[in-house]
Amino acid sequence: MTKSGKSSLILIPLACLAAQNMHGQQTRPNIVLLLADDWGFPHAAPYGDRVVDSRVFDSVAAEGMLFTKAYSAAPHSSPSRACILTGCYAHRLGEACNLNSYFPRELTVYPEVLEKAGYLTVYWHKGWGPGVFSQTGWEHNPAGHEVQNLAEWIEQAPADKPICAWMGSRRPHRPYSVGSGEEHGFCPDSLKLCPDLPDAPDVRTDVADYYYNIQLFQEECEEVIEALRKSGRLENTLLVMTSDNGYSFPRAKSNLYDLGCHIPLAIRWPGVVEAGSVCDGFVSLMDLTATFYEAAGVKGPSGMDSRSMIPVLKGKRDGTRKELYLDRERHTNTRPGGYGYPMRAVVTKDYHYIENLHPERLPAGVDPVFGDTGNGPAKAYMSFHRDEYPSEIFERAFGLRPARELYDVRNDPDRIINVAESPDYQAIGKKMARKLHRLMRRTGDPRIDPEDMSFDEYPYVRKAMKALVLDMDGTLADAKGNVHLWVSEKVKELYSRGIKLYLISSKNEEAVKEVVRKSLEGVEFAKVYADVDASDVGAYSLILSEIVKGLGVTGREVTHLGDDERGVLACKKVGVIPAGVTWGELDAQQMLIAGASYVLSDEEDLALCMDFL
Repeated sequence: MTKSGKSSLILIPLACLAAQNMHGQQTRPNIVLLLADDWGFPHAAPYGDRVVDSRVFDSVAAEGMLFTKAYSAAPHSSPSRACILTGCYAHRLGEACNLNSYFPRELTVYPEVLEKAGYLTVYWHKGWGPGVFSQTGWEHNPAGHEVQNLAEWIEQAPADKPICAWMGSRRPHRPYSVGSGEEHGFCPDSLKLCPDLPDAPDVRTDVADYYYNIQLFQEECEEVIEALRKSGRLENTLLVMTSDNGYSFPRAKSNLYDLGCHIPLAIRWPGVVEAGSVCDGFVSLMDLTATFYEAAGVKGPSGMDSRSMIPVLKGKRDGTRKELYLDRERHTNTRPGGYGYPMRAVVTKDYHYIENLHPERLPAGVDPVFGDTGNGPAKAYMSFHRDEYPSEIFERAFGLRPARELYDVRNDPDRIINVAESPDYQAIGKKMARKLHRLMRRTGDPRIDPEDMSFDEYPYVRKAMKALVLDMDGTLADAKGNVHLWVSEKVKELYSRGIKLYLISSKNEEAVKEVVRKSLEGVEFAKVYADVDASDVGAYSLILSEIVKGLGVTGREVTHLGDDERGVLACKKVGVIPAGVTWGELDAQQMLIAGASYVLSDEEDLALCMDFL
């Protein structure tokens, strides 16, 4: 692959088509990416995990190459996927460095370049995201043209055209059905927990549920591979199976520790990759970009940070990296002011160095919700039972961090003991800092200037809330049926802004009208649902579906405000954003386990939540 050496990312080059044989039969390889969502290392059998069901990954590795030191360039979905698409460090991508961002139109992505070169480029389920691309000039997701069933599409695609397919599974992303892992044979007591998790039944159950979702990802991949086989494409396919970042547990996803960025990776390419081979050198997921360009015989854009892995795939070592650089900017909107928690890191075979660029900020967000950590039993237990396990585990996950962290990977592979201030490691720390700062300067990282706030100032993009659904059966109202003042004032404000309002209650229609008259005078509801069975999740889900469908919007544009698990579970079924109102630690814990996006206990929480939405 050739590079011009320029730093521009906006030059889309003319594509160079690879050769076809004299009969017109396609010789360029198909390129298929099987991408999990939040599947971390070492949770696959080839890495020594004897409990997980990773059978498809095992086969891809056995028939191709297994990578033991593959890392995502960023520890969360949108930025990591942007790095794969562009072949550039996240900090070079403007606002695409943040989760829930806009995707700038000037960025060059490999599916678009390969499409110009004659490839059929499609994606299934989750391409680039979460975020917004349509408002910046993109006609479709940067990952390609969306298809509803990738396996069917592969079987029906023209045989004389090479395909470039992105299978973006939502597995094993949260939320999980609590207890589903054990129900499907994953015994919580048989699991090996990492040192960053307390050994408690709730935590083990959560990890077992994660393992079950890994199994579901394997099943999805199996369907796609079988379609490649049936269509006769499999033996001419560069097949990649990996994940966008680490698993969604405390001190993992959205962090630059090993569990946040170290991911499984296996590549199968018959005739190029020797079956059963192993690469123990460092590779970055963004190296897939240059690899895909070279495999397709296409000239990629100038200025990429990506390095082709084809020499590695052919058995040479000169394609691996001596060190890796990792970025993190804003994950969720969980801090006052909408600020993120910027981190930068450099990893070598011996050391792992991290700079927390704003150590005064809480790394996981405000206590006790810790919004930068995925909701579920593990986080809820760690948040609300923090006195029942060693305090250092809690502090590593949720407490303030020093400006610099240094880990001796040779003696501390779990990155537990920070030796940055140890006299014995001062020379190493300075050397690692120089490496990091040199890279930041060379690639134009805005954070090289300590005063730069550009990443914090980019908007946190979600589809704007169009409707609010109030569940009046719980603690939105007091014992006399009066809606709490801080709730009624916010509801009236939203109504004045044109937000459509819906109300659900198990009370009869007259009782509901009385509540509205006393506490919400002047507010008109688009519809009131009275006499609703308070225990029927299915019926509740149908109501939410009716609301979403009637509005002609997505579920992410509707927020549900309530205080029981039923409402949260119904929201999960429909895709509506659940905001849980609580009055104590137990209620808050239940809301987090059930999967509430926001947990509110007072007017400040409510105002913050509504600002985000």
